[in-house]
Amino acid sequence: MTDLVAYLLLAAGVLIQLVAVLGICVMRDTLDRLHCVSLASWGALLIGIAMLVRESFSLLGDKALLAGFLAALLSPVLIHTTARSFRIRTQGDWRSLEDYPVEEVER
Repeated sequence: MTDLVAYLLLAAGVLIQLVAVLGICVMRDTLDRLHCVSLASWGALLIGIAMLVRESFSLLGDKALLAGFLAALLSPVLIHTTARSFRIRTQGDWRSLEDYPVEEVER
């Protein structure tokens, strides 16, 4: 029974990874592609849980669960910093014009 659950979780994780890769290939804009990258972290978490179910709480299962959990936890930070650096690269600053004080805009 645990093998069946592990295979189902693994299949779901791989399917989510494939959908994320397909989304990255289909999207035209860089910022739209980042949304698909965030989906891939949930696939990594499911794959880590599948390895935990298969291997139980051993060294391999614990590391897989930790890697999947960290991928899901840190993915929003990675995507935010990537989007911010892309905006700085393309527009020169990450703030919008509404965020600037009046003195700086008039210069």
